Amino acid sequence: MSTKLNNIIISPGFEDLFSFKNEEEKLEHDAQMISYKILSEIEKLCDERKIKKKDLAELVGTSKSYITQLFSGVKSINTNIMAKFENALDVKFEIRLKQNGESYENFLGKQLNADIFTNKRLATPHGAWYYYQYNKGTEDIINDLETENAQKQVA
Repeated sequence: MSTKLNNIIISPGFEDLFSFKNEEEKLEHDAQMISYKILSEIEKLCDERKIKKKDLAELVGTSKSYITQLFSGVKSINTNIMAKFENALDVKFEIRLKQNGESYENFLGKQLNADIFTNKRLATPHGAWYYYQYNKGTEDIINDLETENAQKQVA
């Protein structure tokens, strides 16, 4: 049986690509997707810093083979290697939860408000940091950033 969506016929073989035989298979897939998300961020950073996989392996004290296995999906990332990445690359992983079905815009808005409420520092696109007081609203912060960016473009 084929599925029909807006005049597009999907072969049953392709439908199977997005279904799971059991809950364990789905959990393995989800775990791999989390691993890929983390490794994607590491890869972006390495690209920015022009760090090759071989050099990354040396920085974290592991083999190039292990790094290759991580990035190819043969092995899943674990908290031990994440800690090594943090130390070697001088970064920190930030973990935030997003409800399934929640829009990305709503999620970001809540995160921005949470950062403001807890008086944490916020990164701006140009790398500066701001500390906001409890009474600053999201709209005020966005206006401040836009004003600062406009001033920098004039200067």
